[in-house]
Amino acid sequence: MPKKDKKKLIIRSLRILFTVGFFVFLALFINEVFIQPYKLKKSIEYARDLYHSVEEVPTDSPEPVLIDEIDDNEDNTDSIDDNPDIHITPTPTPDPNRDDQGRLKKFGKLLEINEDVKGWIRIDNIVDDTNDTKIDYVVVQSDKSDPEYYLDKAWDTHEYLKAGSLFLDVSSSVEENTQNLIIHGHNMTSSDDMFHYLLEYNNLRFLKEHPIISFDTIYEEAQWKVFSIYITPGNNERNDFFPFVKSSFSNDRDFLEYVYQIRARSLFNIDVVDINEEDQILTLSTCSYELSNYRTIVVARKVRPGEDPTVDTDKIYKKDKKDVLYPPSYYKRKGGKAPEIPSFDAALADGLIPWYSPIGR
Repeated sequence: MPKKDKKKLIIRSLRILFTVGFFVFLALFINEVFIQPYKLKKSIEYARDLYHSVEEVPTDSPEPVLIDEIDDNEDNTDSIDDNPDIHITPTPTPDPNRDDQGRLKKFGKLLEINEDVKGWIRIDNIVDDTNDTKIDYVVVQSDKSDPEYYLDKAWDTHEYLKAGSLFLDVSSSVEENTQNLIIHGHNMTSSDDMFHYLLEYNNLRFLKEHPIISFDTIYEEAQWKVFSIYITPGNNERNDFFPFVKSSFSNDRDFLEYVYQIRARSLFNIDVVDINEEDQILTLSTCSYELSNYRTIVVARKVRPGEDPTVDTDKIYKKDKKDVLYPPSYYKRKGGKAPEIPSFDAALADGLIPWYSPIGR
């Protein structure tokens, strides 16, 4: 082939290559900037429409009763109070707000779309009662054979979605009501969606405005009081992973030791929220950028029956950095020294755990 023709061939090939590359880049750009945000928005709106369209039925009407034994020889026209032979037994009345599996009917339309639905989470501003965090989402859970299935899947269509869905860790269970319910979600910095606003909990003002999390499982409505916010590696590639993904505990001591460890790591002192052995906690996890593959973790304790759901935020304060227990890799990169943390037993004996509220105290 003549040298001139060979040069033309090379130029033509490069033009084709650059043209193909341009259109591939354009397609990826359009998908990233327009298609993915659109799909996310539609998925979120669809879930909210289904969830908020179900109205609860008032349950304060008197329970019907069953007259289960009447003496045939007595005049049945006598008043019940005057007839000692009439025994009244309360009739079990089905809860009009639950289905035959005991699940809250407000999740019914969501469950029709996807049986993997496990709950709904919302974080509001208690000062002005607005949802300024955008966290108002359905929570799903995949099978243990594919624990991160919803990391990049839409909750409704199961199609690829960069933002994925908020999902319950496979070690947690709303059916078994594990003592720690762990929810994972992406930090979508480009759109402020999913768990992006969890990073705002690094700010004391934000914490004081958002001390309560609403998380209803498909079986139970509940509010949760935030008591720890900390950072930790997402895995053990640096050999300093704190095993925050722990849903069940071998005994009460194991649970309290876990709570003690996450409080030692907390950026804030939130001792105003007490904890005992029977409490249930909620853990929210998202990516953060202190170091590669780090996580910001927000932990809250479920409001007990009859307990005041408010938090005295005036008693919450940011700890001095030297008093916060960070991962070893953090000190290696950022400098500083880990504080000396006594054992749980020693701290308890010395009265250094004011947040522990033994049952019956």
